[in-house]
Order: sequence, then C-alpha cells, then structure tokens
Amino acid sequence: MRKPIFTGILAFVGLCCYATAHGQSSSPSLKLKAYERITLSGVAPSAEIKVGGEETLAASKSPKPDYYIYIIANKVPNIKLDRVWIKQELYTATMVSVTSKPVLLENGKQTDTLVKYVKEPVWQIIIKYKDKSGSKPKKDIADKVASNELVLRLIDKNGTVYTRTVKTITHLKPFAGM
Repeated sequence: MRKPIFTGILAFVGLCCYATAHGQSSSPSLKLKAYERITLSGVAPSAEIKVGGEETLAASKSPKPDYYIYIIANKVPNIKLDRVWIKQELYTATMVSVTSKPVLLENGKQTDTLVKYVKEPVWQIIIKYKDKSGSKPKKDIADKVASNELVLRLIDKNGTVYTRTVKTITHLKPFAGM
C-alpha cells in the first residue's frame, strides 16, 4: 500500500517540477535588433567655382543613416515606447506592429533578413527626428547611454519599465540611391 502512494507522490512532484521549469522558459522578454544603412547619392560631387575662376571641391556631407530597429516581444503586455537614444542623442520615435514576417530589406540584388520568422509579436521603432529639448538622461540610465549606441526605454501597461541596449548597431551594406 505504501509503494503506490510513494510512487504517486514522486510522480506529482516530478510533474510540478517539469511544469515550473517549462513555465519559466517562456517568461516575458524583449529582444532588440538594430541596423543602420546609408544611402549613397547617385550624383558625383562637383567642383565649386568662385568669382575669379578659382575652383574648389565642395565638402561632401556624410549621409545620415536610416535606422531599422525592431523589438521582439514575448508575453509583454501592451508596451509603449518612452525614450530612444541613438549614439548618445535623444530621438522622438513611434512604434508600429510588423505584420509580415520575416522582415526583409531589399538592397539591389541582395536581400537582408533583419528579423527571422518568429511567433512572438514584432514591433518596428520608426525614428522621427532629434529631440531638441536639451534634456539629459537621468543618472540611472546615463551610463547605458554613454556606453551603448542604442538605448530603448519602454513601459508596459502595468508600469514596468524595460531598458534594452545595443552595444554596436549592425551596419548594412550602403544602398546606391538616385
């Protein structure tokens, strides 16, 4: 009589341990992927001719990169974007849900896969412009901003703050524009 009860208790404890371990593997998480790509102008720089016929080369401006930033959200309820710092500059941005997965980016004959197919929701961060308010990051996040190229601060519906960083943004092959 004792052996079946002991076996039942062991089976129950084992099942509880398995359920606990399995439940922890799918805990809430946010993964961040970040890329930058410059678009090269198809127009060659030309010389500038000043009064008197003197020719000088015009200083070419380095093109501003386009940023492709994605969040893969696993069991994080209703996240909203709070702040975005790129290379120590504060930007305003919005979040939009990505409906087609995987996320691909065309580059001439080449296609880059930015986010592979995943079951979790994927959000794209769309950078609008630099924030010119002059506000400095708070002390708790200033170190992260100083030591990472990208810092994202998000808040969920329960008020939980998530800070995600990318040490170095992945550079994609430049796009040859017109």
